Amino acid sequence: MNFTLHNLKPYSARMGLYTLLVVLSVVFTMSTALSVADFLKILFGEGEKAMPSINLVAQALDGLYRWLITFGRKEALILFSVIIFVLYSLKNIFGYLSAVQIAVIRTGVVRDLRNKLFRKAMRLPLSYYDRARKGDVMARFSSDMVEYEESVLGSLQSLLSSTISMVLYLAMLVYLNVKLTLFVLLMLPLVALVVAGIARRLKRSSQVVQEMNSRLISLTDETMGGLKVIKSYNAIDFSNRRFRSYNRDYTRRRNAMYRRIDAASPVSEFLGSVIVIGILLFGSWLVMNGDNGLTADLFISYVMLFVLMIPPAKDLTTAFSQMRKGRACADRIEAFLGEEEEAWAAGGVHREAAGTEESATAVELRHVNFSYNDDTPVLHDINISVPRGTTLALVGASGSGKSTIADLICRFYECRDGEILLNGQPVGDMPLADLRSRIGVVAQDTLLFNDTVAANIAFGRPGATAADIERAARAAQAHDFISAMPEGYNTCIGEGGGMLSGGQRQRISIARALLREPELLILDEATSALDTESEHMLQATLGEVLQGRTAIVIAHRLSTVAGADNIVVLDHGRIAEQGTHDELMALGGRYKQMVQLQSLD
Repeated sequence: MNFTLHNLKPYSARMGLYTLLVVLSVVFTMSTALSVADFLKILFGEGEKAMPSINLVAQALDGLYRWLITFGRKEALILFSVIIFVLYSLKNIFGYLSAVQIAVIRTGVVRDLRNKLFRKAMRLPLSYYDRARKGDVMARFSSDMVEYEESVLGSLQSLLSSTISMVLYLAMLVYLNVKLTLFVLLMLPLVALVVAGIARRLKRSSQVVQEMNSRLISLTDETMGGLKVIKSYNAIDFSNRRFRSYNRDYTRRRNAMYRRIDAASPVSEFLGSVIVIGILLFGSWLVMNGDNGLTADLFISYVMLFVLMIPPAKDLTTAFSQMRKGRACADRIEAFLGEEEEAWAAGGVHREAAGTEESATAVELRHVNFSYNDDTPVLHDINISVPRGTTLALVGASGSGKSTIADLICRFYECRDGEILLNGQPVGDMPLADLRSRIGVVAQDTLLFNDTVAANIAFGRPGATAADIERAARAAQAHDFISAMPEGYNTCIGEGGGMLSGGQRQRISIARALLREPELLILDEATSALDTESEHMLQATLGEVLQGRTAIVIAHRLSTVAGADNIVVLDHGRIAEQGTHDELMALGGRYKQMVQLQSLD
């Protein structure tokens, strides 16, 4: 509840206006109910026979009756009908205006929460996504948000309006007759206890259902992403059986949850009917025994007010049940928003290296050790120095730690032991926005967006001109095939760049990195999808582009790194060898074996 109240703070003024409108709507509803006594007196002409009452409400109604009857009985009925019509109209107008206000509040809170969720998703470290299921994260944005809006915010609307209505109704009932209202209040705890028992079970069921729903989304996403593998291994029937089995369990859990939800309303309605019968019996006894202030016509108004109170009481119990059900979603959303994020704009104070304005060493790793968890070390005592304007190549078998080093430099993961410096400054002291603005990354898995070619190239530099975009595309050997596309740079390339070949996607990704003109360029298997001719063309172009800029190249294809200024060979997270291509070949170690296996010598 604290989570929801915190998100409602920006809408305090609207909440106050909503409360006022609900109060006015209830007041006019009570006015119509209380006026029934006058209608009966006009219809049956019993006003003169009525006993005087000390109740101010009864006196006011009697005064209204006497004023109306002066016009004659038929005319009084017409006037009374007009009064009732006006009262109902005002009640409906204020009810509509209150609904408009709460709708704005609900949609605003949902909008704000989605913005917070998206911002959080962008700022969470990659280590979070290593342990979290993609479908579980997506469920926060989809099913959890829908459930939160319907179960929590929707129930909060019912809770507020029902509470206001019940307070006003009870206040009027107490004023009309204290004894009869005390009888009602003694019966209400029975309803509360029954509904509370249903609500407690409901929260537990809802939490399980939401977890199963996120797993179902993960399973669907995983299956759609691996459809080619599933088809190639004739695993369609297996996948169908697995999905049906999980979907069956999920449906069974949902049915059990809805049985509890549906039980709350009829149970509370049944108990309300029992109370109404008790009021009729006890109230009739009070009227017949001449209870001071409770006349027959006022008792009818009392019963009508109590009957009007039953729907908000029923809504109140339903709202409590729904809020318990939605609490699981609120807890999941709150837990996600509470995850520790990267200090994007924070960090140490930016400082230059001592002695000179710019360090002669662009990148330096000092005694770096790293593991994704405490049990499996990935890097062991890594010491690497990359002079400014040179190219470092990282080679080695898969899993040797090449991409991990690049990730640590970019602070996608935090270095736990040792130190990494960029231009003489520890990267751990740099704000992430500052650090990453200096680095251009071309990842092994190319990611393009469902937008134009120009927009994808300019993604990291929104203010780039058409000339800047074309210059970067030419440097990446992408201009020719882009120009041949139907709309050139304005061609939409589809989701994930699906309209392009793998090599074309990678060249656009390289152009995107070059456009930023970074101090450090990291190419992580950047040429793996290129054919031999395109690779040689790109290497020749990169040779010119990289002049005066530091580059780290990660590659399995050793022809890509043969011209690097320094080649570091990694083996199981340790530096096995390092030197130039010629030096390593003369050494006759691991690097030479790799070259021979690729028939490059």
